[in-house]
Order: sequence, then structure tokens, then C-alpha cells
Amino acid sequence: MERNVTAHHGGHLEALLNGCPDAILAINAGGIIIFANKEACKLTERGMNELIGESIVEVYENKEAAREANRKIYESGGTIHEFETKTKTKSGKLIPVRVSASHLYDSSGKYIGGVGYFARYRPWSSAEAETKARLDQLENQLEGLLIVTTPIFEVCTGLSMVVVAGAINTGRFKDIGDTILDHIEKMKTQVILIDFSTAVVDTEEVAEQFAKLVRTVRLLGADCIAVGMPASFARAMEPLLEELGSLKTFNRMNVAFEEALKIIGKQIAKQD
Repeated sequence: MERNVTAHHGGHLEALLNGCPDAILAINAGGIIIFANKEACKLTERGMNELIGESIVEVYENKEAAREANRKIYESGGTIHEFETKTKTKSGKLIPVRVSASHLYDSSGKYIGGVGYFARYRPWSSAEAETKARLDQLENQLEGLLIVTTPIFEVCTGLSMVVVAGAINTGRFKDIGDTILDHIEKMKTQVILIDFSTAVVDTEEVAEQFAKLVRTVRLLGADCIAVGMPASFARAMEPLLEELGSLKTFNRMNVAFEEALKIIGKQIAKQD
């Protein structure tokens, strides 16, 4: 009965591994291949009987490439992810692959072999790599510009305003919050007016950051007024209302501005 169950489970496991889109190879402590799935046979252009019993070195470009992969595994504590190397087929063709592999140990901690996943990939051409590098550079510049283009300025003594525009994530909002707190401390601001009317933000994490900012602003002795808060952001803020007793919100700038002036004891002079 037990033998049948074990065989039954083994059949399912073999079917699962053979259905994997990546080549899978397992080796013993001596570096000899003891398991290969169908994709491994296809990748290396070898039959199952040509892989099982052979050294794992045979599927790498050369001995040095195999040693380098093994060295990387040791350096990373027993596991590597998407290590780029090349697999050599039976006909001698070299195929670029990304290898994810782990060493295997028994219950006493003795090394007993390893298992690796070999995924085909197409290396970037020099032109593609150059284009990607340029895109990464532009993204970094854009991120820097977004931070710079979050202006905060003093409208009048005691009242300052900050315009939050564009997509806001936790990293960017932290920078915005730090800028606001530094400004309040430096300018002795009584009221900070935050304009969200052109911002895109709706995450709970940013909502929590904003709630913390409002509390910190209050500890610095200032009031916080929000205007034009997007509905999605308002929904994310709703569970935090009890923590925001001092926060005033408006959907029109003129009303928010009048309220801010009232707090600092000023008003807009009306001409006849």
C-alpha cells in the first residue's frame, strides 16, 4: 500500500516538473545530474539518458562558467536568483539563460546536491541597453523634478502654501512632508495650506503618512488646511478621521484661503 502511494505521489511530482516552462536539473553531491525534466532535454538538445549520470559541467559553456555559478551560490548563502550564464547544447550551440539554483542539505547539515532552474532569455543588444539606460536616467530626473516642483512658499506672515501635484507615492510624500516641516520650523508658520487639487493619490499608506504629518504640524504649533482632496484619497483618509480632529478641508481654494487668513487674524479687504 505504501509503495503505491509513494509511486502515485512521485508520478504527480514528475508530471508537475515536466510541465514547468523552465529547464530543471538536480545534481548529487558530486555534481552528477540525477534528475532532468523534459524542458531540460529540449534546452540542451539531449535525451534523458544523455543527461542523467553526466556532470553538470556538461550543460554549461565551460568548466569556468560552471564553477562561477557554484561560487555565486556559495557567496549568496546557498541560493542564487536569475544568474546570467550560457547553456551549451549537444551540437555546441550556446544559449543565454538565467539560472536560479539552491544547494540542498540533509537534516544534519551535510551538502547532498542542488537543484537549478534554467530559463532562456534574449540578451539586450547594445542599442537596447543604451535606450534602457537613457530611460532609467530620464525616470530618475523626472522623480527629482517632481520633488523640486512641489513648491512651498509664504503667502504672508504666518501663512504658507504648498501645491502637491502629480502621482504621489510614499517615497515622494515623505519628501514633501519633510519639506513642509522644515519650512514651518524655519518660517514660524501658523497655517499651512496644502493644495491637492492636481494630485493623484489614493493609497492607505500615503493617507497614514498625511495623518502623521497633520499631527506633527500640530505639535509644531501650526494648523493644517487641505483643499481639493481627490475623492479616492478622501476615502483612504476616512478611517483616520478620529486622528485628524484639527484638520480642516475645503473643496474650493477661495474658501480655504479665507479660513486660513481668519486663523492668523487677517481678512481680504473688500473694495467698494
